[in-house]
Amino acid sequence: MEPRPLDDAAEEIRKEMKALLPQVTTIEEDENGNKKYGGDALLMLISRMKTALGIDENWEGRLRYWKDPTKLNLPNAAYLIPIPKGIEVNGWLLKDGLFVQVNVDPVVGAGTTTLVVAPR
Repeated sequence: MEPRPLDDAAEEIRKEMKALLPQVTTIEEDENGNKKYGGDALLMLISRMKTALGIDENWEGRLRYWKDPTKLNLPNAAYLIPIPKGIEVNGWLLKDGLFVQVNVDPVVGAGTTTLVVAPR
């Protein structure tokens, strides 16, 4: 689980997502305040991010917000990309401008907004 820097194209897309955050649609919010975001503009940016990072197009990307520390139930492998700012993952800081591939169910810190890309 070694963080890697986003290349220039992927970092530009991350910045576009960050700028779009105030306008994205909340498609689901659970009783704990966790949110799933959607919308056509966001889906286009997620697709561009997967292409920029060389991630299989069959993998699914979701922009999520977790109000409290949360253990993510992910498949065998997934990518985490912090969007507006760095995020806490398993007790260490994944800074903005970096991404990481995880192979176990990570715990993300409170107030985390992250693009999660995983197999469908």
